[in-house]
Amino acid sequence: MLLDDQKYWLELVLTPGMNFKDCYALLKAFGLPENIFNQSLSSLMRVIPQSLAVAIYRHDDSEVQEKVFKVMDFLSKNPKARLIVPSDEDFPRKFYALSEPPLLTLAVGDVSLLNNETLSLVGTSHPSSDGQNITQNWTRALLNKDLTLVQSDQAGVENIALKTAAQFGSNPFVFVSNFREIDANFAQQLQFMSERGLFLGALGDANQIWLGRRKLLIAAVEHFVVIEAGIRSRTLSLVREAADAGRNVMAVPGSIHSPLSKGCHKLIREGARLVESVDDILEEAKN
Repeated sequence: MLLDDQKYWLELVLTPGMNFKDCYALLKAFGLPENIFNQSLSSLMRVIPQSLAVAIYRHDDSEVQEKVFKVMDFLSKNPKARLIVPSDEDFPRKFYALSEPPLLTLAVGDVSLLNNETLSLVGTSHPSSDGQNITQNWTRALLNKDLTLVQSDQAGVENIALKTAAQFGSNPFVFVSNFREIDANFAQQLQFMSERGLFLGALGDANQIWLGRRKLLIAAVEHFVVIEAGIRSRTLSLVREAADAGRNVMAVPGSIHSPLSKGCHKLIREGARLVESVDDILEEAKN
C-alpha cells in the first residue's frame, strides 16, 4: 500500500470519537478512506453521527495530525514497516474472529507469521521464582515447536517470555506493543524484530494504551496460557475477553495457599483447560 493511502487510513481511524461501528459504516458506504474525506458534510451525516461527521469534514485536529506526521515519518524511513488494514490482501484471517477486528496496526517484519497457529504466555506482573522458571523453560521449549509465540512487553510473565524468546530462541516470534516515541531503545527493538520476526504496534488513544495492546493480543493469539495470576489480576480480564472471542484459554494450577494460584484456579473452574507441561499445551492446541 502506498504511503499516501496509509496516511488516509491513519487520519480516518485516529479521528476523535471514531469507533469500529462508525468506521465500518463509512467504509461500506464510500469505500477507501481517501473517498471518505472527499464526501460532503451532508453525505457523511447520513451515515454517522453529526459530531463525527464534522470532525472528518473539517479534518483539522492538531493532535491527530501530529500523530499522523510521526507515524508517516517513521514509515517513510523504515522500508520494512507498514500498516495492516482490512483492505489488504494479506490481512490476517485470525483478526476476523473478533467482532471488532483491529482497523489499523503498525507492523515491522514478517506479517505472514500471523498465518501460523499462535500462542502467548501471560500472567502476573510479579511472578514467583517458580513462575519465572516455568515461563523461561516453557518459552524456550515452545519456540522449537510448530507454532508462533506472540508476546507483549507487559511486566512480569509476558516480559520474561519476551526476553527469553529474544535471547534463546532461533525461530521467529511476534512482539506486541504500542507505537511510541522513537528513542534509541525502541529503534533497536524494531530493528531486532525486523530481522527476527514481527513487531505489531497498537496506534490507538494514548490514554488507553493497555486496552489497545490487549485488543491486539487477542486479535493475534489463538491460544493463551496463564502461568500465574492473582484473583484481581488484569490477566483474568484479558483471557476472559479472549475466551469470549473464541480463543483457547489454558491455566497452570498451583498451591491452594499461594495468592498467585487463585486466578488460575478460578479460570479452570470457569472452563479454562488445566495444563502442567508443554506437552499438555501442545495437546490442547490441537483440539
